[in-house]
Amino acid sequence: MTAKITLITPPDIYENNNKSILFVHLNDSDQDLISKYLAQFKFDKDINFYVYNGEPNITWLLWAIGCCQYKFIDLDGSNEITQALSGYVLGKNNFYYKTSNENLASIYSYISNRRVLKIENVLEEFLND
Repeated sequence: MTAKITLITPPDIYENNNKSILFVHLNDSDQDLISKYLAQFKFDKDINFYVYNGEPNITWLLWAIGCCQYKFIDLDGSNEITQALSGYVLGKNNFYYKTSNENLASIYSYISNRRVLKIENVLEEFLND
């Protein structure tokens, strides 16, 4: 049996016992890298990918943060919602972030040491767990 990936976006909710990963504000190049990585990765279990791209649905975002084992945000693509919640979300378990702004990264380092420079590093950890 081939494992499958289920993509979930606001306002949809999909509850099951599969590993779930949340991606917040992926840029185009990271989306391409994820697609290429997934094409090569051999899954043995089904997996859920929750994707948030700035929709005005705070309830869904908070729900996804709570239900996903792993989370990633590109802070460079933040909107008003994710900017307001950034300190809160970075304090959550297994919430990784990326930013090219070194000043912002130095501030956020007081909240979280889970900064990554490349999405590939996060994918390896998320999918090989």
